[in-house]
Amino acid sequence: MILKFGMATVAIASTIMFSNTHAAVMYDSGALAFASSGQSMWDSGGAFRKEDSVFLGSTWTNKTATIGGIAGNANEVVIPAIGAITVPIYEPRIWVPTPTWSNPLKGYFTGCGCTKNVTIKPATNAVTVDTRTGAQLNVHTSGKVGLEFGYSIDSGSVDTTATFQAMAELPDTIQAAEFFSINTDSIFAKGTIETQSPKAEAYISAIMQLSGSIDAQACALTFGCANSGSVALPTVNMDQRILSIDPSSLKILDGIMPSGEAFAEVPILNQSLVLEGGATVAPPVVGFKLTGPGGLTLATSLPPTPAVSVDLAELTVFVPDIATNGTGSGVPVTSSGRDDLLSAQFDIDGAATLFGGLPPAGLNFDLIDAGPFKLSVSFDLIDVDAGPVLGVTQDFEFEPTLMADIQFSNPVEIAGLAGLHDSWSGLWSDLPEFAITDTTTFTPTFWLDALLKNDMGLDLGLVGTLDLLKLGATGSIGGVDILNFNTLSLNNLLGIGNTLFETPKVGFSVYDTTFKLGGFNRLAGTPFTLSVDGQVPEPGTVGLLLAGLLAVQLGRRRRAKARNLEPLGG
Repeated sequence: MILKFGMATVAIASTIMFSNTHAAVMYDSGALAFASSGQSMWDSGGAFRKEDSVFLGSTWTNKTATIGGIAGNANEVVIPAIGAITVPIYEPRIWVPTPTWSNPLKGYFTGCGCTKNVTIKPATNAVTVDTRTGAQLNVHTSGKVGLEFGYSIDSGSVDTTATFQAMAELPDTIQAAEFFSINTDSIFAKGTIETQSPKAEAYISAIMQLSGSIDAQACALTFGCANSGSVALPTVNMDQRILSIDPSSLKILDGIMPSGEAFAEVPILNQSLVLEGGATVAPPVVGFKLTGPGGLTLATSLPPTPAVSVDLAELTVFVPDIATNGTGSGVPVTSSGRDDLLSAQFDIDGAATLFGGLPPAGLNFDLIDAGPFKLSVSFDLIDVDAGPVLGVTQDFEFEPTLMADIQFSNPVEIAGLAGLHDSWSGLWSDLPEFAITDTTTFTPTFWLDALLKNDMGLDLGLVGTLDLLKLGATGSIGGVDILNFNTLSLNNLLGIGNTLFETPKVGFSVYDTTFKLGGFNRLAGTPFTLSVDGQVPEPGTVGLLLAGLLAVQLGRRRRAKARNLEPLGG
């Protein structure tokens, strides 16, 4: 027999015997889903994570605009109702001289000698006509239009989930005041982990959300009106970042370009230093130039006239932004991520041209280079770059353990502890022995004891790239790009990438810590009741026993009746 209650399933196998009754009971909690969010990846406790936004604009719901109009009414009175017209008429008496008795006034009068109401025109009902005419268009809309200002800050956070299943084999016989064991076990079904390294950003977005419907009505004199029904209008849901800023850069109209990039971008902390060697056209002067953030010339030995140059080296400093995620059904659940911190790339073909006397494979044409104003175009038949890349790595291990708090309806003895106890807390899969003297209900509450390991390190490797038929153009004023023709190459068109080689990275740890991860919910488990052997069974148990005995008795009666119906000598 299977009994189900709450989240748990208790399977009962019972055998009725003449001398005694035993029941082996299995306890199953079902799925126990735990979750924790917004915890710090650096130490126990919550991460500083805050985001907010303010909307400036208009919001409306189910507003109606009417175009056109309909004149007249559905029941216009064209001939008013007229009631019956009556007039009073006097009907005189008539003297009939017929003397029939002796009287000075011989004779008598006929007729009423009074007034009567006489109808001279009967009542008529009003005449009505549908006089509506014209056409009307109703536009119903809901929407939101304006600007949204927002920000978000994350000091380094981790979100985790864990799903367990708790099981137990309850003892079938318990002696009063004697210690017994409850065989428990747990299954870790699934766990997830998501992390975000420290990050801060602010933005201004243009918001436009429009939805609605349209219906029309047309009317003709005496023919009534016809409705078109409601037709949904196309839905508009636009959220365009006008300006966004984070530690790496300031972006204008982020994501508006077909490639998903910003219309313009000004680096902030992700900055590059580019060393070029070249010569001016007139007069011919050979020299070097160091270009900094935003294409600004930091140092040069070339005069501010149009010049032709080749790249020699580029040094870039990055702001790491690492987001990791992992899923697993085994302990621990892991996730890893990395991002570049420093890159030094040497232009092999440019160095061969400048120092080896080989024909140039690529050239930069500085059309304007005067203070804050710069306009340049670059073209490479072949561009080979190589150099070391230093990166930041983060590796996480999430190790959850199922724990339980158990409340007892009656005080119990716990092995290894003195006295009687009303509760116990610890590892679910390692319950101690208990001793009871009366029927006792065990009520578990499940929780997690979880550890998180954060191992942050650095790695170093060599990377080489190769681009064919590479073309680009940039223009800036005061370090702000006004023209940024993203580099286009044959590799991009063919979709083959540009990685020439990449050596295995050599890494080492610089920060390694393990701490308790909190923030998990607690889950109430289904209670189970244990009885001492020899005690009066509970009403439910008595019912089962009586039902079993009744079934045995009915079976005996059927067999006896069958024997009585057998033919003699059979």
